[in-house]
Amino acid sequence: MRMDKDILAYVSSGKTDSRNVAETGETTIEEKFSFEEYEVPEESYPYTKDDTEEAFGIITTGIEPLEITESGATITGYINTEKRGNVRLGTYVIVPYGEEDLFARIWKMQYKQEYAVDDATEIHSRRMLRSNTTDEVDYKFLAYLDPICILYSKGNGSLARRMSDRIPRPNTSILPVKDKLKIQTGLNIPREGIFLGHLSVGGEVVKTHAVPPNVPYYLRNDYSMGDPLVFRHMLVCGSTGTGKTFLTKNVLRQFMAQENRYNVRGTGARKNPCLVILDPQDEYSQMLEDNPELTADAEFSFRSEKVYFGGCANTRTLVAKVDGQSYNGRSRAQQMEFTIPFEMVKNNSWLMAPVGMTELQYQGVELLLDDFFKMAGDHTYDRFLDHISDDLTRDNYVESGKIHEASYDGIVRRVRDKALRRVFDQPARPIDQMLEEIIKPGHVSVFPTEYISNTRIRDLITLTLMTIIVDNKLSSKLNTPGETAVKETPIILALDEAHRYLASTSGEHSRRIVSKFAEAARQGRKEGLGLFLITQDPQDIDDTVFKQVNTRIILNLTNDAAIGALKVKKEYEKRIPYLKKGQMIVHSPDNSDMVEIMGLQDCVVKHI
Repeated sequence: MRMDKDILAYVSSGKTDSRNVAETGETTIEEKFSFEEYEVPEESYPYTKDDTEEAFGIITTGIEPLEITESGATITGYINTEKRGNVRLGTYVIVPYGEEDLFARIWKMQYKQEYAVDDATEIHSRRMLRSNTTDEVDYKFLAYLDPICILYSKGNGSLARRMSDRIPRPNTSILPVKDKLKIQTGLNIPREGIFLGHLSVGGEVVKTHAVPPNVPYYLRNDYSMGDPLVFRHMLVCGSTGTGKTFLTKNVLRQFMAQENRYNVRGTGARKNPCLVILDPQDEYSQMLEDNPELTADAEFSFRSEKVYFGGCANTRTLVAKVDGQSYNGRSRAQQMEFTIPFEMVKNNSWLMAPVGMTELQYQGVELLLDDFFKMAGDHTYDRFLDHISDDLTRDNYVESGKIHEASYDGIVRRVRDKALRRVFDQPARPIDQMLEEIIKPGHVSVFPTEYISNTRIRDLITLTLMTIIVDNKLSSKLNTPGETAVKETPIILALDEAHRYLASTSGEHSRRIVSKFAEAARQGRKEGLGLFLITQDPQDIDDTVFKQVNTRIILNLTNDAAIGALKVKKEYEKRIPYLKKGQMIVHSPDNSDMVEIMGLQDCVVKHI
């Protein structure tokens, strides 16, 4: 208490005989209790003045303590009133340490009252309804940060990232990310590759100080970290009308760039891929043509971000010859007719699957086919039908107990299906003799099926084409130049309505088809086969195939089962039903963190 009085006396008088004290060498009360205003040197700030003007707010400990653990973190920021309209869920931010930066995203926002007041009253409610104004200063706007990584310099001018292992200081600025390199490094996005779109948050494209300001999202397409991701397969899913075809054309066009080449296993060669599209809606033959609506500004923007545009000159339309049907589609590409020879059924009995059979009938037809193809002579559909329709043949199989009579009669009825008669052995070149012309590096081969009214025929044609590619990719015995062409050409197989052909079912035919494609998916990396699946029902694709798909591009979906099958993070899962046209979520663990992107507003090829 004595000391307090002395201090108060000093403060009140404001006078001290410093001369006498100096002579005695004693410390004065002023010196002992003097307080100087602390000024932080400018160089100690981990940000510039311009940065502070852009800052959203500061890190605070006034609400909750700052905390970071190996399993999570509690980092709360106070957002200034003038910046509150700029903050969204998912916004990416930087919190500087000085020599390093915390890269984070906003995962939660909250208002709290600045002063203790009860605003849940009738009087306050009526007053607010009349004035229709809210004073932001009366409330604390809090943003909770989810740390993604720490960004640090590697010393050679490049950035690297590591796990979040530091806690930010209280009162440090929360800054918007305006450096393109920091965003790409923070989210682990490759700086080059196959262009998919621009990084966005809540449907708004992220802007930086770079030129151009957008942050492009690329899919890794080189061998620096293993095989290109296209050979680990891709899936585009979205409800009808969400822009799947528009997006798919833009993505597939990037793979057909002249300089895009892939290694051929077992050789030193590098080749352009062949793009094979199974097209149920007759939309992809337009890959041949330029988009006449592209502006000069759009083309300049594409070039600046290495987005390839313009039609693919080597686009052909492959038309299946079907009795009673003719192709009168929109394709201006060169058209080549083909037929499916019944000979192909010899090693692919599931090509009969579209006519539908029970398991016992399927076992019986396999036995009949096996014996038929051992016979001398032509192995045509008509001859097979005559063979099984013969009473002597029936008696041989039924009386020997090889096939039950009911199953045998059912097989004959199924094989007589008009769909099979109209598609097998038509007057056109057999598809297996055209492989050298169809599978060529740098070519786009489109197989439309919209002109075929019979769904069984459409399915039969699609299954045949899938089988040709997969069988020859997996085969070690190459007997013809066409089979060699398939084996030694990188192939991207785009399958629209993939759920129709790769569905989880109990039928023996379906199980075998799915098993074959699951094996193809597993071998795709080393064999140069990339599956590009397009569907609105991803939940129907068999799990053994689905698990092999590394990159999933998700457009708007409203089906809960479809959304659940994609197994994305909960914060992204909730956004899926609200995605706008062109807005998508990319889930590609071997490429980047899960992100939201916006696709191009213009199609790089013709699209109607």
